[in-house]
Amino acid sequence: MPERKLSITEASELLTQPFTHTVLGQVDDYCAYLSRFLGAYRFHEHAKDEMYLVLEGEIFIDYYDGPSVPVRQGETLVVRAGERHRSRAEKESLVLMFKAVHLFAE
Repeated sequence: MPERKLSITEASELLTQPFTHTVLGQVDDYCAYLSRFLGAYRFHEHAKDEMYLVLEGEIFIDYYDGPSVPVRQGETLVVRAGERHRSRAEKESLVLMFKAVHLFAE
């Protein structure tokens, strides 16, 4: 039986708080997570790469003791495994993230 298709617009309406997320789909051991960003998340690192795709707005990926990289609407950035970083947004932004299934548990 085919999977149910999802609307990104409808899914984004369910995200009412910053840095909350919903899973749009899973392929093998990776998930597509839709999230709203506003303010700054904590510095952290992961055992696997993750990718950010900005759908609306602009975010910054701050590397610990390193640069701050702006990622604008329509742009992507891959944060490599082991790179200590945080995400932040000065204005509310909508972001699609591709992460290993277990990364939000870390």
